[in-house]
Amino acid sequence: MGNPLHFSLEVPKRAHQLLRDFYEHLGESDRTRLPLKATFLLSVSMPIVILPIERILKYRRNPNSGHMNDAVLNPKLADAVDHAIDLQAAVHQAHFFTGPWQFASLDKGGGFPNLAANGLPEAVAVQLDTPAAIEDAKNLSANRFCKILRNALAHGGILYLDEYARSNSTAPVRRFAFVSTDNPNAPTKLFFLRIGMADYRAFLQKWVDWLKTEAINEILAVDVGVDAAEASVAVIPEDAV
Repeated sequence: MGNPLHFSLEVPKRAHQLLRDFYEHLGESDRTRLPLKATFLLSVSMPIVILPIERILKYRRNPNSGHMNDAVLNPKLADAVDHAIDLQAAVHQAHFFTGPWQFASLDKGGGFPNLAANGLPEAVAVQLDTPAAIEDAKNLSANRFCKILRNALAHGGILYLDEYARSNSTAPVRRFAFVSTDNPNAPTKLFFLRIGMADYRAFLQKWVDWLKTEAINEILAVDVGVDAAEASVAVIPEDAV
């Protein structure tokens, strides 16, 4: 089936299949080629994360807000997604959550730093290193967590980090930091979510499993005949990424 009948579910599933089939075949960097595992992982994750938020959740809460409304294709699924990405509930209660994520924020003060030029600020990195950063991430509302991740992926708010979780242009990528503002119109803070590559891959697996449980097994298998069977992706150790 070439043309997706339910874009915000089938395209993430197809993107996840690309991750499953090709990720391990990407070679490590050497003198003649770039390290592509981090780029591939992020590129594949964009439709996986963004589309259900943009084409289901967005229109479930604002039915008349645009022209790409997948929510009406399956109201039961739209309700399930809306319930999971609750406005108030802590994200660690959501079926799609797995960690450990780390969260920190930075007040604008006199102005935001240029992360493109200077990378992750050391003061933020130190804050993210603390045990409290893991608890703070777990206790974000599911809505806030998803907004940070969605905005970072959609607008390029991503930092590649080394094994020490710092910006280092000469070291292999081992972690990501996803960055978003608190308010798109008059921002006063930067929000940071940091995670290891292997843990991010595990999160994507959990996210797809959640969509599959809510939609493909229970709804799409009946409505449009999508096969729900899919092999699980093994979580690989950090030093193998």
